[in-house]
Amino acid sequence: MSLIILDRDGVINHDSDDFIKSPSEWEPIEGSLEAIARLNYAGYRVVIITNQSGIARGFLDVETLNRIHSKMRRMLAQ
Repeated sequence: MSLIILDRDGVINHDSDDFIKSPSEWEPIEGSLEAIARLNYAGYRVVIITNQSGIARGFLDVETLNRIHSKMRRMLAQ
């Protein structure tokens, strides 16, 4: 199985200079979720990485980040 590693902000979802601080602010880029699904169906393992300096800066906490990622996973599952 081949591995594909994708960054989250700006690749899967729209990025923001003000940081993505809540699930409501996380919006996928058109076609990105479908592209990930096609990669999965083609036998690739897709891993999403993200560096969230907004946590260290106090813009969001780990619990909120987990809620954002839960939204992303739900949308990917659809």
